[in-house]
Amino acid sequence: MTDINSPPQTFFKLPQPVLALQGRARTYLAACLNSMFDQVDDTFFDLADRADNNRQQTLYFDAMRMIRVERKNIEHHFFRALTQGFQQLGNATDTGFSPRSRQQGLEVIENDRLEEIIALDTMVSKAAELCKAELDALNVRIGSLVPAAVTMKNNPVGPDVICESFNEAVAHLDLKIPIKLVFFKLFERHVTVPLKDFLTESNRRFREMGILPDLEQVRKAKAEKPPEKPKRPPDQAAVTGDASTNSAAGEGRQESKNLPLDREAGRESPVRYGQFISQLKNLLQWDSRAGNQGEAGATSGERVGAEQLSSMVGNLQQDWSETVKGSKESPKSLLEVVEAHLAQQGSNLGGTERGVIDLLDRLFVRVNSEAIASTEIAEELRKLELPILQIALRDATFFDREKHPARRLLNEIAEAAIGYADEFDSADDPVARAISSVIDELCNESRRDNVALTHLLLNFIDLVEKERRRVAVLEQRLMEEVAATEKINQAHQAVLKVLMERVQGKTLPRFVMNFAEEAWCKVLFLNHLRSGVDSQEWQQSIQLLDRLLELVHLGNRQKTMVQTVLASIRESLESIAFDAYDLGRLMGAMEQYFSGENTASNGVEDNALLRGISANPMEDVYIQILRTDIPGNPGSQDDDEEEIDEQYLRRADSLSRGVWVELDDVDPSRRRCKVAGVILPAGTFVFVNRQGAKVSEKNRNRVARELKDDKLRMLDKSRLFDRALQGVVDDMCQNRSLH
Repeated sequence: MTDINSPPQTFFKLPQPVLALQGRARTYLAACLNSMFDQVDDTFFDLADRADNNRQQTLYFDAMRMIRVERKNIEHHFFRALTQGFQQLGNATDTGFSPRSRQQGLEVIENDRLEEIIALDTMVSKAAELCKAELDALNVRIGSLVPAAVTMKNNPVGPDVICESFNEAVAHLDLKIPIKLVFFKLFERHVTVPLKDFLTESNRRFREMGILPDLEQVRKAKAEKPPEKPKRPPDQAAVTGDASTNSAAGEGRQESKNLPLDREAGRESPVRYGQFISQLKNLLQWDSRAGNQGEAGATSGERVGAEQLSSMVGNLQQDWSETVKGSKESPKSLLEVVEAHLAQQGSNLGGTERGVIDLLDRLFVRVNSEAIASTEIAEELRKLELPILQIALRDATFFDREKHPARRLLNEIAEAAIGYADEFDSADDPVARAISSVIDELCNESRRDNVALTHLLLNFIDLVEKERRRVAVLEQRLMEEVAATEKINQAHQAVLKVLMERVQGKTLPRFVMNFAEEAWCKVLFLNHLRSGVDSQEWQQSIQLLDRLLELVHLGNRQKTMVQTVLASIRESLESIAFDAYDLGRLMGAMEQYFSGENTASNGVEDNALLRGISANPMEDVYIQILRTDIPGNPGSQDDDEEEIDEQYLRRADSLSRGVWVELDDVDPSRRRCKVAGVILPAGTFVFVNRQGAKVSEKNRNRVARELKDDKLRMLDKSRLFDRALQGVVDDMCQNRSLH
């Protein structure tokens, strides 16, 4: 079926055998999907029945209904993507399946998206490993009939294309990640696991059609034939890690067909390095440098290859852990430890192996110096260097794949550890305990394949995410408290500003000052809190104050106008439940003033309404400052008026929620905290520690000044190991060019 929204392209006419394969694949996959959809209701019913609460139960039921309604659309999208996979076989330059959902280049991946990618990668890896022999044979047979170079990635009946087609087919569904993972598991159980039988049958049919009928026998004979020494140099593309060779041969283990020679040992290396290491090896001339070092050394022994080194360093974990823990001032590098151990055995490192260990040494040192502020966490992280070395030696894709589970795990650990400082107690911190547990498991576990690493990664992400959600609740509560306090402070400042603008520096009867300080400030304050500065209530309360001051200034004795203003004032004070006695006293003073009884001879002390007043309310006083009886802090301007460069204000505005910073304004000098949020419109930044407790509050201008003075530095927590790796390589290349 053709997608009417896709751009027009030349339609490739499939050869008859491939066309027959497409028909059988559609029939087979339709039956598998039918079996999968039949199990959806039962699976989600069981999950809903075991749900801990009504919310989860509703989630499962809603997902079940959505999948049932969208079944036809899912099948339509799936088979459309599968058809496109077959059509791409007509493109001679095509080497991989590239659906629209797959992004190219570097990207910051959210946790849900990361879990989805890991689930898909695991599903594909398991199926590819299970069907490797059948897929290899089918790749060759299909490749002999079509222009494209058929690999694991673009074989239209291989697990890569099938799983990506399904992922694209369900991309439009609004499914939470736990639901999607269950759906993927059902697809794996009913579609990819039984795939081996279909591939075996497809190879049998191709043999019957006469398409490379002796392929399996030829391969079996080659496998049983003893290896011979190569009579010609290896393919230059394999030595340099040429990208076109890699893409044609596929990724991962499939690229191991073109193995470079181990020149030091004069034989084929049992472990192939990836494109990244091959290019770095040639660029930095690791082999020649190792040779010069060997000539300069006192002894020269047998060179240890990658496979021997991988087995040997596994016995050094205990020594390496003690070395890291026991040498806080200047710990030995892993390269020094490995070379010392080899020297005792009369062996030494090959140039590439030495370069890989040196690269990892520099990488871990850089991460600890730039990202990790806690000495304890830094020591724990250095323990990982040796198991990571073993993974890099055994898995050629470690340095080549940014989404390799071991690299993802390193990035997650580094990101989780970015906020720790030396004063924290690791025993009471669940994330610190999880980091230590993961490191211990990697150091003590001999099985470090991608499946085990992925399982470890998902468990770690799950625990960290639970802790983040707990801390996020505390941060939200704190932000609500700070926002409420800020709102009160803003109201206090606004009220004080209105009053001071009208009475400061003026000579007025004392009762006006008492009225502003004790009564009307509360009316203004509550109107500001309830309705804001743009409300009618706020404006009316200011206008009423202005009318009162105007009457006092003019000495107006018009009884009707005065009574109207005083009645409105009394009504406003009563609406806020102002104290009845104080209300009577203040209103009595106003009435007496406007009635003309404003002299001391009128017996003020004997007036019941004014009893308790120590000073004459009719006396004129010069008002310099008001002392209002309302909550909040009027605030201080200190140096907020200092002019700040616009670029630093923009940098301050870029500090959004969740950004980690390092502060040097107080001890300890490397205090780290996170932006919990920004209170607007005041622009107050709230900083918290890892536990969600408030560390500091700073206004926008102060943050900008500290950014300018380098007392506040932003920390980038994303892809810490990947960025450190890039930095180390840049430094190594620069040092090489200088020498």
